[in-house]
Amino acid sequence: MRVALVGNPNCGKTSLFNNLTGAHQQVGNWPGVTVERKSGAFCHAGHDYEIVDLPGTYSLSSYSLEEDVVERYLTREPPDVLINIVDASNLERHLFLTAQIIELGVPLILVLNMMDEAGRHGVQINTAALGALLGVAVVPIIARRNRGTPALLRALDGLARTPRVGQVHIDYGTPCAAALQRISAAIAPAAAPIAARMRAVFVLLGRPVCVADAALQPLAAAQRALIERAMHDTLENYCAGRWYGFANGCVRSCVTHTHQARFDLTEKLDDYLTHPVLGLLIFSGCMWLVFALVFTISAPCTTLIEWLLAQLGALVTHVIPAGLLRDMVVDGILAGVGGVLMFLPNIVLLFLAIGFLEDSGYMARAAFVMDGIMHRLGLHGKSFIPMLVGFGCTVPAIMATRMLDSKRDRILTALIVPFMSCSARLPVYALFIGAFFAPRWQATVLLSMYLLGILIAIIAANILGRLLYRKDFTPLLMELPPYRLPTGRSVLLLMWMRAWMYLRKAGTLLLCAALVMWFLCTFPRVTGADGEAHAGIAHSYAGMFGRAIAPALRPLGFDWKIGVGLATGLVAKEAVVSTLLIVYGVGDGHEHGTAVLQQRLRADAAFAHGPLTAYTLMVFVLLYVPCLATVAVFLREFKWGWTLFMVGYTTGTAWLVAWLVRHVGLLLGL
Repeated sequence: MRVALVGNPNCGKTSLFNNLTGAHQQVGNWPGVTVERKSGAFCHAGHDYEIVDLPGTYSLSSYSLEEDVVERYLTREPPDVLINIVDASNLERHLFLTAQIIELGVPLILVLNMMDEAGRHGVQINTAALGALLGVAVVPIIARRNRGTPALLRALDGLARTPRVGQVHIDYGTPCAAALQRISAAIAPAAAPIAARMRAVFVLLGRPVCVADAALQPLAAAQRALIERAMHDTLENYCAGRWYGFANGCVRSCVTHTHQARFDLTEKLDDYLTHPVLGLLIFSGCMWLVFALVFTISAPCTTLIEWLLAQLGALVTHVIPAGLLRDMVVDGILAGVGGVLMFLPNIVLLFLAIGFLEDSGYMARAAFVMDGIMHRLGLHGKSFIPMLVGFGCTVPAIMATRMLDSKRDRILTALIVPFMSCSARLPVYALFIGAFFAPRWQATVLLSMYLLGILIAIIAANILGRLLYRKDFTPLLMELPPYRLPTGRSVLLLMWMRAWMYLRKAGTLLLCAALVMWFLCTFPRVTGADGEAHAGIAHSYAGMFGRAIAPALRPLGFDWKIGVGLATGLVAKEAVVSTLLIVYGVGDGHEHGTAVLQQRLRADAAFAHGPLTAYTLMVFVLLYVPCLATVAVFLREFKWGWTLFMVGYTTGTAWLVAWLVRHVGLLLGL
């Protein structure tokens, strides 16, 4: 049986989907559109179910790609069973969507989620009365705590044995009755899989369900014009009023309020956290605290990983005879990949903190606070969401621009997302901040990198917006969920997924990059005075390339060795660290780890200006062309022209800003 989950954003669909399917999930795109499709499978009581998590939508109105996907799926290939998830604490608003889908003629289960929050707000729902009113099964659950799932499965098995649909018909009033009757009489009964009456409503609204309905558009347009002249309003608004009226009637019949909380904690906190000025200060303070904790707590873990890698390197040196094989394992694999693994604690702690903030409901407030700023900069308020995602990884951030309705909005937002400090840049920051900045300044320097990325994105948006983007003051529509104590399961799941992605990249892409860099840094081998062939980095292929691009980097204070590291950063930003470990010979003899690399960086003449050169390099890594995976996703979303423009303008911006940072620092005597 095919089952679909439908509901408003933030109603708990994903939590319920995870509860039902466990690890049996697949993620892809809906055919023909760049909207994520999540599907899974499970078996219960002898029945096999295929389940689809539809995109969150407030209505079946086709105003965005997500809404269009949901409408097309439900009207053209409806599932065997539809599970409509609603927020029990905001029942009237969520039943607006229920009013539109209940007449589709698809067997329906209404799931009341967040019953615990409804209880805290003094909301009591008579589920038996609501089920009798709608003619469908009503199941109360608490999805985030996996409570109520067995009752839902029993209801699902009941529909598998005896399918039944709701018997409710929305009263569209006298003005629409005659029009719906005429259209219903004209439509072909077997041409579409949904109930005839709801199909007639879609035709009347100008949204034909199937090819056969297109011939009815002249009739529908004439009827629509008559209704709108009589009502002095659009048909969309009129029908929306009827759907809201239905939702309001359900709530009045089945919901009682036992008490009113003396004060609402969410509203009380929002007075401060969404304040235009105070909210920004609190957000900056939260980020500073996160970064301080990341550096403080990760230090012992990093030291432990470094010690383990050193012991492993000593073991390999003892077991494998001297030669190219030992050099490749010690200098290539252990020095390259091992150097990146040492920053795994930073990644884990960063996403642990971000997961906590997201699950608590605070991240939505951060986007709300930034909405006004986004509009003043010529960006849509929703643009801040992909920018936030970009702090984790630029690849899903580029894909997150799909939530924007306008193509120009999507392109402009995608062009500035690469300036966000993704987690792949964190190992580079950690290396140079640990090498050149005192502990009391480390959190502040790291925060400045994140803020600088936002500032450059703002400036780029202003410049590009004047060329590509007409200012659009469409208001931001998003959910501000109530504050909740984050559940350990969801926070740890996010942390584990990010850590696993990092480890998988270290074991595949970064391993290949490390081996390639070891080869390029080792060959061609130079014949020494003793007649033996030795690896000479300065005369290797990597050294040749570094010297070739050195003139372009010299105004920034970088030498050829830094140029080699930046070149491999095109594959993955973490590869900058593994390459520098190889280029600076960390792994030779019995010396291993980033601590040795940091010592050699401090002793290098190229870092004579120490912190200034390190900061300039971090700025360049922050801004220059993102990794190959990001470029590939950008190419898939926006084709060749925009991709080449993105590569060129990000690299040019990186060079210009790094040059300004260096020379302003020198003028200030830094």
